[in-house]
Amino acid sequence: MTDYTKAAARADASLRRKGGLVTLRRVLEADYDPGTGGPVPGTGGEVDLEGTGVKLNYNQDDIDGTLIKQGDQQLLLSTLQRDGATMPLPTTADVVLIGAKVYTIANVINLEPTDVSLLYTLQLRGV
Repeated sequence: MTDYTKAAARADASLRRKGGLVTLRRVLEADYDPGTGGPVPGTGGEVDLEGTGVKLNYNQDDIDGTLIKQGDQQLLLSTLQRDGATMPLPTTADVVLIGAKVYTIANVINLEPTDVSLLYTLQLRGV
């Protein structure tokens, strides 16, 4: 039986050696106040989660202009944050910051052979 928790830790160690700092920014929606018809003050906002990843270009043969567009890039993202906590599964509502550049997420693939995620593969699109 394979210990996928150890495999996820090995994947993280490899990405730390070959990759760099990646920030996953998650926008939290504000709670709704039916009394005012608007957001509850003090709720919502943004959460930045620091992780490790490797950004790669797509092969020209993979770019079809529809699902994968010219300029899209892949990001291999660790399932562990820099502090060792679990990185939540990214969504297309999140954005990725690498250096000063902001990317939207067009697609997410979760490599998860059992109930343990090993690697997230994100399709990034420049903003």
